[in-house]
Amino acid sequence: MATIRSFIKFWALSAFALYGWLRLKSTRSPTLIILTYHRVLPENAPEREFEQPGMIVSPKNLKKHIRLIRSIGAVPVHLEEWLRKKKAQEPLPSLSVAFTFDDGWRDNYLHALPILRQEKVPATIFLVTKMVDTEETFWPEQVIRLLRTSGTSLNDPALEWLRPYLGELANKSTPFSLLEADRVINCLKDLDDATILDHLAAFAHTLPKKQAGTSEKSPPILQNGDLAEMAQDDLVKYGAHTQNHFRLNRLNSQSALEQQIVGCLSDLEAMRINSTPIFCYPNGDTTGSGKQLVANHYVAACTTKTGWNKLTRSEYDLHRFNLHDGNSSRARSLLATIGRSL
Repeated sequence: MATIRSFIKFWALSAFALYGWLRLKSTRSPTLIILTYHRVLPENAPEREFEQPGMIVSPKNLKKHIRLIRSIGAVPVHLEEWLRKKKAQEPLPSLSVAFTFDDGWRDNYLHALPILRQEKVPATIFLVTKMVDTEETFWPEQVIRLLRTSGTSLNDPALEWLRPYLGELANKSTPFSLLEADRVINCLKDLDDATILDHLAAFAHTLPKKQAGTSEKSPPILQNGDLAEMAQDDLVKYGAHTQNHFRLNRLNSQSALEQQIVGCLSDLEAMRINSTPIFCYPNGDTTGSGKQLVANHYVAACTTKTGWNKLTRSEYDLHRFNLHDGNSSRARSLLATIGRSL
C-alpha cells in the first residue's frame, strides 16, 4: 500500500510540475509571479531547531530557484517597478518575477544578500518596524524554544494559559518535536498576538534570551546597519509588515489598526532607507477597515493568497507563492507548488 501511495504521489507531483511549467512558458500577456520567503538558513544552522519548518529555505535552494525561474524566461524585477509600469501602461515582459522576504530576519542579510548580489536579482523585504534594531523575536519562535527546551515544566503556573492549547500533548514532557510545537502554534492563533506576548513576557525569566547559535553580534532581526548596507546598490527595497506583526483581524480598535498600518509607514519613512509604500498583511489576515487604511496610504498590498498576477489583478490583492525547503527543494517540487495554484 505504501508503495502504491508513493507511486501516486510521484506522478501527481510530476503532473502538477508539468502543468506549472507549461503555464509559465506559454503565458503571453504580462504576468507577475511573486515568490515569498521568510528565513534563509544553511542546512546545518542551529536556528533550524527552533523554527517552523515552513519558514526556511536554504541558500542553496534559493539560488536554484532564481536560476530555474530565469531558465523558464521570467525576468526578475522590483515589485515596485512592475507596479509602476503597469499603472503607467508601459511595456512589461510577458513573465516577470518579484522576490519578497517577510518579517525582516537578519539571515536575509547574512545568507540571501550574497546570492541576490551574485545573481543580480532585486528583492523586497517586508519589515516589522518595531522589531528592527532589537534583539527580540516573534512569539512563534519563543513558543518553539519554550516547548523544545528540555526541562521546561508545562505545569508551571505561569504557563497555565498555554495548557488549553496543547490538546493531546498536554501530558507530554518537553522537549517537543518541531512538528508538535508547530501544531501548538497553530492552535495559539485563536489568541491575539499581544495577549500571547504578554503571557510569554511573564514567563521570560525561564526563557533563553537568544536563539541557539547566535551571539550578541548576531541578533535574529535586521539591524539598522544591515538595512543601510543592503540598500546601497538599490538591489533591496523595504516594504511594510506592520509595527509589531499583529494580525489585523485580531485588533480591537480603529486606533490599533492605524498604529500598525499607518505607523509602520511612518517608521519606514523615518528610517530614511530604501523604502517602498507596499504593504504585506501578517498571516494574510485583515478587516474591511484595515483594507481601507492600506488603500489610503499604500500603493499596493501583498496577501497570502496563491497564484499569479495578471494586469487585471488589483494591486491591493497581490497573490504570491510561499516557498520553503519542504515544497521547493527540487525543480519538480517548485514547479508543482506553482502548478497546484494555477
